[in-house]
Amino acid sequence: MNINNVYPEKHAIVYTNKAKCRDCYRCVRVCPVHAIKMEGGQAQVIQENCIACGTCIAECPQHAKAYRTDAGMVLQWIADETPMVISVAPSFATSYSGWEQQRLPSALRSLGFLHIGETAVGAYYTAQATAAYINENPGQNHICTACPAAVSYVRQYASKHVRELVPVASPMLIHARLLKKKFRRAKVVFLGPCVAKKAEAINENNSDYIDAVITFEELDEIFLQKGINLDNCEESGFDEQVAGDSRLFPLEGGLLKTASLNTDLLGETHIALSGHESLIEVLDALPKNSKKPWISEPMFCRHGCINGPG
Repeated sequence: MNINNVYPEKHAIVYTNKAKCRDCYRCVRVCPVHAIKMEGGQAQVIQENCIACGTCIAECPQHAKAYRTDAGMVLQWIADETPMVISVAPSFATSYSGWEQQRLPSALRSLGFLHIGETAVGAYYTAQATAAYINENPGQNHICTACPAAVSYVRQYASKHVRELVPVASPMLIHARLLKKKFRRAKVVFLGPCVAKKAEAINENNSDYIDAVITFEELDEIFLQKGINLDNCEESGFDEQVAGDSRLFPLEGGLLKTASLNTDLLGETHIALSGHESLIEVLDALPKNSKKPWISEPMFCRHGCINGPG
């Protein structure tokens, strides 16, 4: 990937690398919201329809589908010795082997990050706030809002369910706010596998807290450019303690496990969803088939964030 290509198209998160597109139609077929069209023999993303889920990125055999990168910006901050802190998503555990995980904090410090935190810290607060809201609003349907792609889908394509979205910020945003409060002059960078987080971060309501979002793929490119090899880094830990089961958050059903919320006591049905097919099917069927209030915990990627496209 070209990590210096920050804004390939105005406001684009997902876009087509025209030089690589080979007219195979695979991205057109798999896009869950039909946000890709053929134009001049190439697949073009319809930006106003795209929810940045990354399904097309994972599917394209030519790597013609790409996403906006903030890596060039992070490299510039490194060169300028700009203060930076980072929030690392729990799914790093599936992107790096056991020994690599133990050395990742040191590698990040080598890049100049002053504080290495885990997004799971924010997940704890998201889970607690979600549980509190559900308890305070019994007898209603609720859709958890940790997954930005799922939230965007509901807002754009399942608007009859918008009122059921729980008004609680995602773990990334909550952790970013905590970091901004503590490190006021530092740039806050989020690291994870999610392309939709890039869209979430540049939302006008969130841009004061998140300065950059990079994927694990982008981080590996940054390591390569800066000559950092995990083999040569020492083992070290993160700078924060994670509460409870917060690291379960990126897994299917992880939010309610983190919150220790007993849906049986609430008299509500808990529906843990992963994969856009399940999300679309269930949201369409719920109003017809549900006999009691439900709590839906959707994740757009199959099996959760551990299968994010980045």
